[in-house]
Order: sequence, then structure tokens, then C-alpha cells
Amino acid sequence: MTPASNPLWQRYELSVREMLKALDPDASVVHDEHVTGRLSGARRQVDVLATGKVVGLEIKVAAECKRHQRPASIEVVDQFIGKILDIGADRGVLYSYSGFSSSAVSRAIGSSNPSVMVVALGTPEIVKEAGQAPGYPADLVLQEQAPQWVEELDEDAFRRFLADGEWSKFWS
Repeated sequence: MTPASNPLWQRYELSVREMLKALDPDASVVHDEHVTGRLSGARRQVDVLATGKVVGLEIKVAAECKRHQRPASIEVVDQFIGKILDIGADRGVLYSYSGFSSSAVSRAIGSSNPSVMVVALGTPEIVKEAGQAPGYPADLVLQEQAPQWVEELDEDAFRRFLADGEWSKFWS
């Protein structure tokens, strides 16, 4: 399937995969991974699953990508936390093209085991018009080279999140 023929949601997921791979070239970053839930025993689909070593420890980070018209709600965050717990991921990153409701951001901030980070990752116009919490505005549909927008990220803060779950709502 050529990039132009992929649905927008799939291109969004693939762009997130490329961004995460660019952040840590040594990590295994897989799109559309299926993992058997350790609690449910059911096969669970994960948009992007990254695994690698941080300070000698194997870390598993699940990423979900929501490319919807409306901001992601608290229910979306709750569902994601349930999936992370089921698949045994250490951390989770939830990307939303249209931002998050304030209760969704508060729920993610309050999650400590597992730690969850929400990132509004859409076009600058979408995030501004929706009045959502700022994130890393990037048009993932138009920009194909990850290094163009990885430079906008606070990589040290992202690494702290991966290593110990520390993050701030001001960069979610």
C-alpha cells in the first residue's frame, strides 16, 4: 500500500512509530503489534510498541494513536490504562490528533502505575482552534521525515518519563 492510499489514521500511527524510532534508534519499535494480555489472556492490539533497555533494565512502552475529530475523553485514557496493565507495559503514551479533555489530562497525570503521558500531536491549527492543552504540534500527515519534528520535542523530559515516569502537564 502506498503512503497516499493508507487511511489517515494509519498514516498517523506510522508517523508516531517513526518519531519514536527516531527518539531511540536502539529500541525495537513495532507498529500494529499484537500481545497476549497477561490478565485477560486475550490478544490485544497495540498501535506502537517500543521495547529497549534503560539503565540496563528492559522497558516496554505502549503507544496508542487517536486521530478523531473530537478531543480524547477520560474514558479513552481509562481504556488505555487498562490495556497497559493487561499487556504488562511499563509506561504508556497516548497521542491524540485533536487534543484531550481537561479531565483526560488530569486522569493521565494521576496515573502512576503505570505512568501514562498524553500528547496532543496534531496540526498547530487543530490544537489552537480546539483550545486544547498544548502538545507537540506537528502535521504528521504532511511531514514524512521524523527528524524535522523530533527537534521540537524536549528529549530530556521524554527520556525522564521513559526512565522513571516523571512528566509535566505543561508539555502534554
